[in-house]
Amino acid sequence: MQNSRRKLPASQQGFTLIEVLVAIVILTMGLLGTAALTTGVIRGNHFSKNITSATAAAQSQLESVKSSGYTNAVAANFPNDTVTMGGMTFTRSTTITAGSPATNMKTISVTVNWTESNNTSRSVTLQTILAE
Repeated sequence: MQNSRRKLPASQQGFTLIEVLVAIVILTMGLLGTAALTTGVIRGNHFSKNITSATAAAQSQLESVKSSGYTNAVAANFPNDTVTMGGMTFTRSTTITAGSPATNMKTISVTVNWTESNNTSRSVTLQTILAE
């Protein structure tokens, strides 16, 4: 009686269990690396969105002060306020210093503060000079 099984050449044999497990481990490591990278990109985008929103809020306040004119540019006309943008609440404060950096000039400084979801306090400050 002849054996009906033929021995296949080495080039046509299948993968061994060890080879399959090694391939799965390598693939898993690559996928976990990609997942970690994606998480970092999402955090970076969130931080960038907050910085952009805070800068826009500060710029808006600077434009309001500048459009009010030199004589109306006093701190009493621009009290501290809160601004909500993109689901984040920002606290905006305006400081106007007369006679700085020289006479007939005012330095306007707008600081925007917020707290990140991990309780980290952040701020953006923009300054400009207004001349009479």
